[in-house]
Amino acid sequence: MNDAYILAGIRDVARKHVGWEGPIEPDMRLVEDLSLDSIKLLTLAIEVENRFQICLDPERDHELITVADLVAAISQQTSAKLRAEEGNDRRGTEDTQ
Repeated sequence: MNDAYILAGIRDVARKHVGWEGPIEPDMRLVEDLSLDSIKLLTLAIEVENRFQICLDPERDHELITVADLVAAISQQTSAKLRAEEGNDRRGTEDTQ
């Protein structure tokens, strides 16, 4: 999953779930540029988690300032999930041999 795909997903979520009508670029700030209040920010986070089947780390919320930060967090979580799934697949294969 590349950054362009993730960014397109964020754009879709923002339009559908927080009513954002304008462009969304990586350098845009979530609160200031996208006008997200705390409820809309939480909604965006939850819907992004649902869309990408991940859990964003609440301990790192303060690090998510820009859209690019959110893209990076999603990329990191999806990569970690994929590695974990691949590890489980390998263990399952080893168990059946």
